[in-house]
Amino acid sequence: MSYQFGNRSKTKLASCHPDLQLIAEESLKVSMVDFGVSEGHRSVEKQLEYFNTGKSKIDGIKIKGKHNYQPSMAFDYYAYVKSKPKLAFNTTYLVYLGGVITAVANRLLNEGRISHKVRWGANFDRDNEILEQSFDDTPHIEIEKT
Repeated sequence: MSYQFGNRSKTKLASCHPDLQLIAEESLKVSMVDFGVSEGHRSVEKQLEYFNTGKSKIDGIKIKGKHNYQPSMAFDYYAYVKSKPKLAFNTTYLVYLGGVITAVANRLLNEGRISHKVRWGANFDRDNEILEQSFDDTPHIEIEKT
């Protein structure tokens, strides 16, 4: 497929670490599902709001979240299904995209094109079982030190 990020996704992605930018761009080239980037860098105020509403386990004050760094060490994504906008956060689409993104990231790491491993929010515990944790953040990708 030949999808391209829209201006909003490009702006969000520009706030991210270069490794994440490359991972997202290469993933979009091979994905059978179009996707966008809903969040890159996140302010401490926004992080605290997410913490207070249960959308995050990190408050951004005592502990910084991966989104709170500049450049951001994480991005959140959504499926872009033009004819069915309600599917943007459909679990099936998000899981497919998470698999594509992590596979592309592993390939780029093995090729020496990026220097960080990725961790996917649907498999934070890295046990290769998805969506079975007490807190799943399926549309979340973050980089870690190697």
